[in-house]
Amino acid sequence: MNYLVQLFLILLLVTLSTHLANWLKMPGVIGALLIGVIVGPAILNFMQPTTFTHYFSEIGVIVLMFIAGLEGDLGLLLKYWKPSLVVATLGVIFPTGTAFLLCHSLFGYSVKASLFMGLVLSATSVSITVQVLKELNYLNTSAGAVILGAAVADDIICVILLGIATGIYTGAKESPFQMIVPKILFFVIVWVFGRWVVPWFLTRFKDLNSTESLTAGAMILCFGGAAMAVAMGMSDVLGSYFAGLAISQTPYAKPLASKVEPIGYAVFIPAFFISIGLDVKFAGMSHDLLFIVLLIITAILGKQIGCGLGARIFGLSLNQCNIVGAGMVSRGEMALVVANVALASHVINTNHYTAMVVVTVITTILAPFILKFFIVRNQKVDTEKSNND
Repeated sequence: MNYLVQLFLILLLVTLSTHLANWLKMPGVIGALLIGVIVGPAILNFMQPTTFTHYFSEIGVIVLMFIAGLEGDLGLLLKYWKPSLVVATLGVIFPTGTAFLLCHSLFGYSVKASLFMGLVLSATSVSITVQVLKELNYLNTSAGAVILGAAVADDIICVILLGIATGIYTGAKESPFQMIVPKILFFVIVWVFGRWVVPWFLTRFKDLNSTESLTAGAMILCFGGAAMAVAMGMSDVLGSYFAGLAISQTPYAKPLASKVEPIGYAVFIPAFFISIGLDVKFAGMSHDLLFIVLLIITAILGKQIGCGLGARIFGLSLNQCNIVGAGMVSRGEMALVVANVALASHVINTNHYTAMVVVTVITTILAPFILKFFIVRNQKVDTEKSNND
C-alpha cells in the first residue's frame, strides 16, 4: 500500500473512530486503538505495520509527550517526587516478581527467560495514559503528577535492570557503573539546559526573520531532547517530555502549546495510536492462550497493586491510589525494547516474544478503560462530598 494512501487512511480512520468513541462516552484514544486492531492483521488484515507507520508513529509519541511536558506543572512534579519514586519501585517489583514466578514455577521456563519476561512487564508507558488524563482534565492533579513522575523513574529503573540482566546473561562488557553514569549525566544536562539554555534559545529564535520561527525552535528542542535521551541510553519520549517541561517554565509555553497541538493531533499522533492496534496478531495464539491470559492479568494487577500501594504509603486516598495504579498499567515502547533485546540475545524464543508483544498491546488497549473507570468514580465521590458540604 502506498504511503500516501496509508496516511490518508490513518487520519480518516482515527478521526472517525475517536469521534465514535467520544459519542459512546469513552476516551477517544480507545477508538483509535481498536480501529487499528480491526483493520490490522488481527481481524480484517486491510492494513499492516510498515516502516512508514513505524517511524511516523515514533514521531507521534515523541510529540505527544512533548505536549504533555508543555502542559505540565513542574512544581507539582517536584512536590510528589518521593511518592513517585516509591510508586515506580513497587511498580517494578510486583509485576516482575509475579511474572517471574508465573513463568518459572507454573510454566517451567528457564530462570533467565522468566526474568526477562518479568522485566518486559515492569516497563510502563504513559503515552496513552497522558492522552486519557488530558481528555478528562486530570493531568495536573496530585495523582497525575505521581503517575508522570513515577513513569520517569520507572523508565530509569527498567533501563538499569535491563542492562544488568543483559550483562549477566549475554556477557555484555558494560558494567552497572557505565550504565548508570550516562543516566545521571542526562538529568544534569536536562537541568542545565532547562534552567538556562532553553529560555535563551527560544528568545533568540523568536526574533529570527523566518515563518513560525518560535514554533520551529520548540520542535528543534523536542527532537533534540529525544535524540539526546536515546544517545544516553534513555527513552526518546523521556527527552521530549523534559524538553516540553523546560519550555513550560518560560513565557512561551501557552502560545507554543496552541501551535504544537494541531501539528501533533492532526498528523503524527493518530499514527501512534493506530500502530499499536496494527501490532496485534491473533494467529498462532491458541497454543499459548492460557499463558497470555495469565500474563495479562499479572501485568494489570502487578502495576495496579504495586503502584497503588506505593501511593497509599504517602497518604493518597484509595480512589487516587487506584487512579495511579491504573495510570501505570499501560505498556509500550520500553516493553517492546526489552522484548527485542531478549529475543536478539536468544534469551527468549519467538513464541515467547509473540506472547509478550500481545500482552504489551492488550494491556495498552485495556489501560484507558481501567483508568477512566477509576477517574470517573473519583469525580463522583468528589461531587458527592462537595454537595454534602
